[in-house]
Amino acid sequence: METWENATDENDIHREAMRKLPLAADAESANRTEALTDLKFGNGDQWPVDVQRDRDTDGRPCLTINVTDAMVRKVCNALRENRPRIKVHPVGGDADVQIAKVYDGLIRHIESASGADYAYDCGVESAVRGGWGYWRVNSKHVSETSFDQDLTIEAIPNPFTVYMDPASRAPDGSDMAWCIVSDWMRRDAFQEKFGREGPSYSRIKSMVSAFSFQGVGDQINDWSRKEEVRLAEYWRIVPKRDDLYMLSNGLTEFGSDLDRAKLKEFGLEIATRNGKPITRQVMRKSVEWYLLDGSGVIESRKWPGKWIPIIPCYGRSLDLNGKIVRKGMIRDLRDPARMVNYSETSKTEVYALQPKAPWMGAKGFMGDDQSAWRDSNRKPIVALEYTPIQNPDGSMAPPPMRQNPPPVAGGFQEWSQSGMSNFLVVAGMPNEPDADKKGEVISGIAIHKRQGLADISHFDFYDNQTRSLRHTGNILVDLIPKFYDTQRMQRIINPDGTPDQVMINERAEGKIKNDLTVGRYDVVIDTGPGYQTKREEAAGAMLELLGTPLGEMTAKVAGDVVVRSLDFPDSDLIADRMAAMIPGAQTDKNSDLPEKAQIMIAGLQQQLADANKKSMALELELQAKHGLEQMRQQAETERLKIREQGEDRRAGLKSNTEIQKTHIDAVTRHDVAEIGVAGRILDTHAGAMHAKELEKEVSQEAESAEKRPE
Repeated sequence: METWENATDENDIHREAMRKLPLAADAESANRTEALTDLKFGNGDQWPVDVQRDRDTDGRPCLTINVTDAMVRKVCNALRENRPRIKVHPVGGDADVQIAKVYDGLIRHIESASGADYAYDCGVESAVRGGWGYWRVNSKHVSETSFDQDLTIEAIPNPFTVYMDPASRAPDGSDMAWCIVSDWMRRDAFQEKFGREGPSYSRIKSMVSAFSFQGVGDQINDWSRKEEVRLAEYWRIVPKRDDLYMLSNGLTEFGSDLDRAKLKEFGLEIATRNGKPITRQVMRKSVEWYLLDGSGVIESRKWPGKWIPIIPCYGRSLDLNGKIVRKGMIRDLRDPARMVNYSETSKTEVYALQPKAPWMGAKGFMGDDQSAWRDSNRKPIVALEYTPIQNPDGSMAPPPMRQNPPPVAGGFQEWSQSGMSNFLVVAGMPNEPDADKKGEVISGIAIHKRQGLADISHFDFYDNQTRSLRHTGNILVDLIPKFYDTQRMQRIINPDGTPDQVMINERAEGKIKNDLTVGRYDVVIDTGPGYQTKREEAAGAMLELLGTPLGEMTAKVAGDVVVRSLDFPDSDLIADRMAAMIPGAQTDKNSDLPEKAQIMIAGLQQQLADANKKSMALELELQAKHGLEQMRQQAETERLKIREQGEDRRAGLKSNTEIQKTHIDAVTRHDVAEIGVAGRILDTHAGAMHAKELEKEVSQEAESAEKRPE
């Protein structure tokens, strides 16, 4: 039997893909048929074709109360509101916590730049509606002038265009060995891109005729149209033998990727044991990609990852006798929804055919106003005039009176309510708030618990979404070292949604900073409320905390965090100004140290600064006390010295005083003697002078007496 498994020739590869295509289509045929019916049903096509045709022929109503789509949208929107998030953790091999944060920011950048939310929503909604959906990881150049590439996450809106390996059993599709994705391209775009015309129908007619199957939801056997060409991406994993080498730094490298010159540049070599290289043979997976049309291979390349970058997201799966049955939420809602449609249509039909309330009166009472009386049941007529009729006995007949119509059967309302109740039970949403009795007070806690019951009923969709996102994260972590392996300034997105710039693979001082090409990292999924919801809840909790005894301490050490969490204009500006006054808030995002370590170091530095201040104060106090003691001792010494000097001076002064006293006494005695002698001489001289003066006065007195007349 001829086989093309792992073919190497392009013609054989094309035939290999064409052989695998019907295998996937046949394996998924039943699921595809039911899923397509589910999608049509959710879109409003809910009546059986023969019933709707008969009712349309008879002119009878055929209403569609599309509560199915409303319930599906409720589940899908709940999943959008609480979308899981990819987080990267270091595992080993030179892995680093700080680099893991760069991985997180880079993945958020990839999701933001490529609109991954739309891709996730398409895949999850397809899973909820039909049973499965897809999205994919791809790459593109940053710009037309750059050789750098960015990873992207792209949507696959139509899940029927994907034909996956039927042997895959992993809940995230990570074990698929091959996959085919088909799509249409306009002929002019095909010619512009590939430089040749698309294959004509006559050219591939012989090939297409060999495939009588038709992939449900995707006209796969129609490979060529007048204006369009169908293309198919063929992914496959080819196992290849390779040698694995241990390096001197403990890391490993495949022999096919080993670059000895690069190892020497980084000072590495192949590790040895007993003089022999440490190596072993392994089976390595190689991912190959081919672009096909109806006639052959157009393009091909090797994909650097180890997984096929097509990620399935499943709804509900059941292994039934070895056959995988997949379904979404709509499958089980078909019959309850039809019951609601039948009951509401029948009730509407009965009410529509219900006789109008007739007028009853004597014959001829309408007179000349018959048209007004006949239109009174369908037009708002203000007043009606009637012609009085006289009875045979001469009395006047009573005026016309409106008669009550026959009542509608009471079972219609009960039937309608029963149908809606069954629908809600099957939908997993019993006791809807609108169904509560009038006047009955329902607390918010009770409503929240009911919503929780509804979430539990559909938690399998959320759980499957997290599995698919985890596989997406594994694919990205596997591809990032291969696509982001050069030094460049790279944008990352912080958890709060703010962008930042980091230099990745930066060579500095003999080492590489933010090296994304080394280390082993694991992926986990962060579930629960998103950042904005957590921020609002945290803001409320912190405001309550400020009103407690811990409020003063919180405002002192984390006031900027409290203000930053509040959602009002310029809150970040106020927080930045407060952060400038809080040592623990002054962290460097570009530092190699984790933020937690920076805060601890800042706290220790602050404690050291406080300790230094206290030490300086104590030292100054000791110096002051020592200075005072020295001054006291010096003062005491000076006092004693002065006292001794005073004693000496007093003794010397006393001696000098005695000598001076003796001298003074002697001089005094000598002076007194001299003074006595002089006094006596003066007394003698004064007496002589006095005698002369007296003698003179007496003489003058005598002369005066002689001259006076008698």
